Amino acid sequence: MEHQPIFFGPGPGAPPTYRFDSASGSFGVLYVAFRFAGALVETLLRNPHRKMIAQADIEARASSVLRCRSALRIVQLHGAGLQILGLDNSISTGPYAPCGAWADALWAHPDAPDGLAFRSRHDPDQLCLAIFERAGASFEVEPAVRLVDQLPEVANIIGAYGKSLAPTPL
Repeated sequence: MEHQPIFFGPGPGAPPTYRFDSASGSFGVLYVAFRFAGALVETLLRNPHRKMIAQADIEARASSVLRCRSALRIVQLHGAGLQILGLDNSISTGPYAPCGAWADALWAHPDAPDGLAFRSRHDPDQLCLAIFERAGASFEVEPAVRLVDQLPEVANIIGAYGKSLAPTPL
């Protein structure tokens, strides 16, 4: 497992990697999903043409439940929030560059939102958060549970997307 449950990436000196990473590198971003299925689709099911998930991909990951100790002020980049900001859902499905610019603009806004909510590119029924790294945000973190220890639930979720686990090579 590469990262701890609380990881504001991409990290000092690293270029933006994911959709709402700061284009300027001014802050880190913690990505979370509201549901376990959303976390799995955003990590394991990023390639819709891939029908099987390698056991190594399961073994390399864990999940954890996070709870923010205070209310987060979140900008809605979905539903009516898109129209309010003059956007459409391509903010969740299109190129990353405008997304990083939007993240920078929202982070620097005088209202100082804590992050933004967006629809998963890989399953728009799943709602995700990009939480900005700001002083004072603290989380309760349940112990991480390896995905291999949640295999029945993982298999059910990926099965609902028409995927299966690849057999482990002998």
